[in-house]
Amino acid sequence: MKRIIKFTAMLVLVILAANASAQSRMTEEQRAEAKAKFQELKQKLNLSEDQSKKVDAINTTWFEGIADLKKSTEPKMAKRNKLKSLNNTRNKQMKDVLTKEQFKIYKENQKEMKEEFKQRRANRE
Repeated sequence: MKRIIKFTAMLVLVILAANASAQSRMTEEQRAEAKAKFQELKQKLNLSEDQSKKVDAINTTWFEGIADLKKSTEPKMAKRNKLKSLNNTRNKQMKDVLTKEQFKIYKENQKEMKEEFKQRRANRE
């Protein structure tokens, strides 16, 4: 479960525009990195202003769900299932907001970040 939570936290840094309540749980460095990564992703996706606002809302809701999962005392499998549900919901919402090409780039970015995370994890062990 720790791997899932760590992976999710990394995705948050990549995808999320940190909101005020979420930022209080993050260090200044993490906030700056999250903003930089989100700006980079916005440029890759070439989001319109409307899309940007919708993506911010989707990611904020997703991050709040992740924060609730971290606090939860539920069994690992229940947390895992909720995480999958959160991710599926976010991906469906993103698919509705983004064009087909933007969504393809979004999914490729997720794969890249997953690989980067695996490499960092392998280097730590």
